[in-house]
Amino acid sequence: MRLVMMLAFSLISCMSYAQQCLEPVPASASFIEKPANNKLTRSQEASLNRLFKELARSWTGKSSGYYCIGEEIQKARKEYKSHQLEMSFTNDTPLVLRARTQAQDNDEFTQKLSSLTVYADQGYLRFDQNNSAGDVWLEQLSSTHLSVWSISRAGTVYHLINRVIKRSAGAFSISITTYSNNRLTSHYEGRLRY
Repeated sequence: MRLVMMLAFSLISCMSYAQQCLEPVPASASFIEKPANNKLTRSQEASLNRLFKELARSWTGKSSGYYCIGEEIQKARKEYKSHQLEMSFTNDTPLVLRARTQAQDNDEFTQKLSSLTVYADQGYLRFDQNNSAGDVWLEQLSSTHLSVWSISRAGTVYHLINRVIKRSAGAFSISITTYSNNRLTSHYEGRLRY
């Protein structure tokens, strides 16, 4: 079973690496331009509550991915990175998940610490800020799978970020894909176990 999971993850990773730097945002994300009501249903809140409870522990694993260098699609290239990961999730408050990540760069031996808080509060799913500034758009949600999109801005550049979490028995995977000004600029995937 573990071998099957590893092969499936390898296949998914290979498919993700096939994406070309600076390719446009997928058509499936068009709902972000004209978002429908993003209010969570009671069933969705129950699914999130189960997912948050299952994630609430410490995890270790690896991530790999790339960021894109260049401004023209024909000349852009991928700079690959891999990390050793430690992630800790806490779910002390219902429908609030706090994540702390420590990433050790395998090439440069540098460490990065980051944190994230996910709120399913007041009927909305939000990242880092429990107000409309933290709103995310739901693409898929169940007690084992969460896919969301969010937008952040830095001056004239805006980033469209897709985060996907998939949980299985004793493990979970996470992927983060970033499109800057509607062009693919980075993609990372991690696989962790407790």
